[in-house]
Amino acid sequence: MINIAIDGPSGAGKSSCAKLIAKKLGYLYIDTGAMYRAIGLFCQRNGIMPDDRENVIPALEKINVELKFIDQSQHVYLNGEDVSSEIRRNEISMYASKVSAIAEVRAFLLDLQRNFAKENNVIMDGRDIGTVILPNADLKIFLTASSEARAKRRYAELIEKGQDVTYEKILADVIERDKNDSTRDVAPAIPAEDAILLDNSSMTLDRTADYIIGLLNERSEKSPKKDKPSKFYDTCYKISAKIIKLIWRIHPHGEENIPKSGAVMLAINHTAFSDVLVAADCSQRQVHYLAKAELFKIPLLGKLITRLGAVPIKRGKNDIAAIKTTISLLNEGKVVGIFPQGTRRKKVDPSKTPVKSGIGLIEYRTRACIVPVFIASKNYHTHAFGRNDVYFGKPLYPDDLPLGNGTSADFENIAKFVFSKVCELDPKSQK
Repeated sequence: MINIAIDGPSGAGKSSCAKLIAKKLGYLYIDTGAMYRAIGLFCQRNGIMPDDRENVIPALEKINVELKFIDQSQHVYLNGEDVSSEIRRNEISMYASKVSAIAEVRAFLLDLQRNFAKENNVIMDGRDIGTVILPNADLKIFLTASSEARAKRRYAELIEKGQDVTYEKILADVIERDKNDSTRDVAPAIPAEDAILLDNSSMTLDRTADYIIGLLNERSEKSPKKDKPSKFYDTCYKISAKIIKLIWRIHPHGEENIPKSGAVMLAINHTAFSDVLVAADCSQRQVHYLAKAELFKIPLLGKLITRLGAVPIKRGKNDIAAIKTTISLLNEGKVVGIFPQGTRRKKVDPSKTPVKSGIGLIEYRTRACIVPVFIASKNYHTHAFGRNDVYFGKPLYPDDLPLGNGTSADFENIAKFVFSKVCELDPKSQK
């Protein structure tokens, strides 16, 4: 799992930036501040002062906070009620700041926050993510901006939502909250020792997000956990690449669309056995494939494809083991090649081909980036002894997909949508 921690004062743009990065990388975004806001809302509704420890702590027994991800958007539930909008009121911000200073409140939410990070690639923002919640995060950012810049952003946000506020009151609240958050005894809002301090007072949201992604890519390049091909795979690739280019005359287009790091699914049309070699030849990263289980029983070939990272799958069945292995590879930040058509479809217009829902299930579980790939060859049949154009489409991130609520119909819709993007790359469809 890859975890990114973004800490910093109120109004620095942590949440907006984290959401944008999560979309670009296909990670899960966790807004920890929303959890404290939910507890603050409960206190406000029940007449409990947020700094009254004697009454706040017993109230925790009556509170159930849940995070649900609907259409890739985080929703916060307080005792079964969706309070995602109500917790954003300015009054609740002050309640959240004060209840979050109570040690028992933070302990109450800690396991929930850490469990998300254990099971997913996440980006999490708050006040003490890098120091307490995710001390071993792959990248820690302390995002800040001047009090004036943060007050202007907050003022514009609340005015857009129709709230009756003044800039002066917002600025005073920002300064007061900064003081409360940075001086409190429990989890003060201070940078972790290994955090990168980033002042974005004069930076746009897009520039801030891209800067942080750049820092993550730099870390990935230097990290021993980088997704590098195995020595065996690399050797086979160098030998086979020359043969493949000679026989199949491969001409890649848009291969730069394959992200250099992070989980990626290559969704490829399937017309010939050599699709595996042709698509992998265009990627600088090792590509793992789902291969029919019968191939692994063939002497030598079975051992070869196993060492090359192939995953056996039983055709015509819901192979749970293969799906779990694929999900595990993606959670490790690997590249997996998947054929939405399932089996090969010779001499058939790909846009008229039925698709399998497996890629939809895997995407729903992993939120991986998907790159559509179309291999164009004569009559949609064989790649042998002819020119092959390989088209890589723009990456599809979770927010670009119809994820739904995790039903079998949703998985099928995802698969159909993804394969429609594959077919759009077909030069014949553009004539």
